[in-house]
Amino acid sequence: MAHSTIKTLQVTIHCLPREIDQLERLCNSLRECYFFVENQINVILDVTLNLNEYFIDWNKSKIPKQFFVDKFKNIDSFNDWTYQNVFEISEDDKCLGINDKRRNSINDSLNSDYLMYLDLDAYFPNIVFTSLVQLFNQIKNEYSIISLETVRLWDNSWDGLVNKNYIDKDHEFFKNIDPYRANKIAFDSLVNNELSIRVVNTIKFGGGWFNIFSKNLLRFINIPISLGSYGLDDTFVMMASNYMKQKGYDINQFILEGLVCIENNKYTLYDYNPYSNYLEDKSFYNKGREFKKHSREKSHVNFNNELKKFMDKI
Repeated sequence: MAHSTIKTLQVTIHCLPREIDQLERLCNSLRECYFFVENQINVILDVTLNLNEYFIDWNKSKIPKQFFVDKFKNIDSFNDWTYQNVFEISEDDKCLGINDKRRNSINDSLNSDYLMYLDLDAYFPNIVFTSLVQLFNQIKNEYSIISLETVRLWDNSWDGLVNKNYIDKDHEFFKNIDPYRANKIAFDSLVNNELSIRVVNTIKFGGGWFNIFSKNLLRFINIPISLGSYGLDDTFVMMASNYMKQKGYDINQFILEGLVCIENNKYTLYDYNPYSNYLEDKSFYNKGREFKKHSREKSHVNFNNELKKFMDKI
């Protein structure tokens, strides 16, 4: 495929019922991004709404399941700006978590060049596609990862991703920044001519924070089934990518400088959830810690063995 051709970006999203409004917001944000580069990029919205009884006791809920089905279909219908929509509803064990969703998308038959991991609590600037399209037309690597910058995070290991205006903040800063500030940061960067691209030596990224991967990279690494439905999928891809880089594979991670993705830790669904009194949401109890713990334990048990198998493969 020539580098001047229009690239197709597959945006992969896993949505629980309590997140349905966040899905609508996210689709609206992507739509705003698209019109800055209309007809210069193809976008596939690849979304699964997880209605599994494992998460929600629908018999004890005050809002019927059909409400979320209808709203999901409505979001699909008004997103007519895309190249293609794949809106699926899951009520079985084929998609119990984000690992399943990402694994299914990696192995599907959709004809996309890049696949984006996107969480529903991610906020990003509406001019982001302008830099992205420019980079798409420049990349010559067989395997590539594209990430936005972040604000200061948990520890110094993330500093290679941090926007220069936030590098001196403390490690608790990310918890309180208003996520809507993402557009202001981008605007200031644009005005000050600070939008640029850098390549990092060590690959580092955090899950669904607007991280974009060449689909052939994800198909080469994949997410092992033994990692289960939730946990360590991003760590596995990150460590495998770094090992590929050490072994001389043509792989790079590009950072879009001046464009920051902010995870919404300030107004989380744990504090601002309109459905908390209307859904018997078992996955929401104790902030979902028990659900996440069970899934992560399975990932941890199998992680090292799967990574060794990948390293032996290459």
